[in-house]
Amino acid sequence: MAALSAWFWNERFWLPHNVTWADLADPAPGVEYPKAGHLFIALPLAVGIFAVRVVFERFIASTCAQRLHIQTDIGRRAQPNAVLEKVFTSITKNPDTRHLDGLSKQLDWEVRKVQRWFRHRRNQDKPSIHTKFCESMWRFTFYLCIFTYGIRFLLQSPWMWDTRHCWYGY
Repeated sequence: MAALSAWFWNERFWLPHNVTWADLADPAPGVEYPKAGHLFIALPLAVGIFAVRVVFERFIASTCAQRLHIQTDIGRRAQPNAVLEKVFTSITKNPDTRHLDGLSKQLDWEVRKVQRWFRHRRNQDKPSIHTKFCESMWRFTFYLCIFTYGIRFLLQSPWMWDTRHCWYGY
C-alpha cells in the first residue's frame, strides 16, 4: 500500500521542478498553500446547497408556480392492470406490434386500447409542469447568483482592467 501511495503522490508528476512536498508543508512566512484538508469543506457545502435548494423549491418556487396558475397534476393515470404493468416494468415501455397483438388477445382488448394504456403509463412517470417549473426556477436563481457573485469580485480585481497584473509576481 505504501508503494502505491508513493507512486500516486510522486513529486515529479504533481509538482514543478525544484519543489518538494516538504516545501509546501513549511511555506515561507506570509505564504499559504492549499492543503488536502481544505477539501473536507466540500461535503458540508454540498449538503448546505442541497438544503437551500429543497427549501427554495418547496416554499418560494412552488408559491410562484401556484400564483402563476401552473398545473400541479400529472394528467391521466393509467387504469390498474397487473398484466400490462408487468410488461411495462420488466419487458418494454414501448411495445412493438407483436407484443401489442399478443397483449390485446390475452386481455381481450383492442390494440388501440393497449397502446393508449402504455402511453398513459409512460406519461404518468414524467414530472409535472409544476416540478419542471420549480427546478428551472432554482437553476435560474442559482446561476444568476453565482454569476453576479463572480462579476462582483472580478470587477474589483486589477487584472480585470489590465491583464499585465496576471503576470506580476509569477
